[in-house]
Amino acid sequence: MKILDFIWPHVGKVPPDETLTGELESIAAASWGENTATFLDEARRLRDVETGRKNAVETKSQIYLAALLALIPILVSLTENATLKGIMAFDTWYRIVGFVLFILGLAYGIGAFVSSFRALTVRAFHRVDVGEIVNSGTREDPLADLTKEILKSVRQDRQNVNHKVSYVIVTHQLLFRMALLLLLALGLITFASPASDLFEAVKSALCG
Repeated sequence: MKILDFIWPHVGKVPPDETLTGELESIAAASWGENTATFLDEARRLRDVETGRKNAVETKSQIYLAALLALIPILVSLTENATLKGIMAFDTWYRIVGFVLFILGLAYGIGAFVSSFRALTVRAFHRVDVGEIVNSGTREDPLADLTKEILKSVRQDRQNVNHKVSYVIVTHQLLFRMALLLLLALGLITFASPASDLFEAVKSALCG
């Protein structure tokens, strides 16, 4: 399985959040005593951190999508290059290998696009809205109840935000493989022929 993950990184199926229910119950049963204001500030900080993680991941995903889309016209223009057209002849080993590397690089690019897009499709935003704030105002200890609502929203978001992060990590891995393979393909196609000619010239000069 690790070999397959190395060849083609992917997020996989998200396991059920088995601790969610228990932790939500613990939050509901929590008592802050006289330090409610302190706990409220900490709950707000956690909410800001989780929202920041979510926004950062979505921003990266949007950047990757834009970058990959921008690569399309560049790759199309490269196909008009005489050197790249030559690989379709399949008349030498390096052209065959270069073509295979080029196709694999494109496959990784498509995988990175899909992974980046999926990061945006994962929904992760539970928030304390007007209804929760109004309900907290009717409770015996409004600040304590508001603290609980914020903590619940943080905990409910955590797995989905982690899922988003996983998709971005996979996108990084796929982009690295794409760039490496495309560079290898272009390098092989560009330099293998001159290197082969040079080798033959040196061999002829030495062997007479």
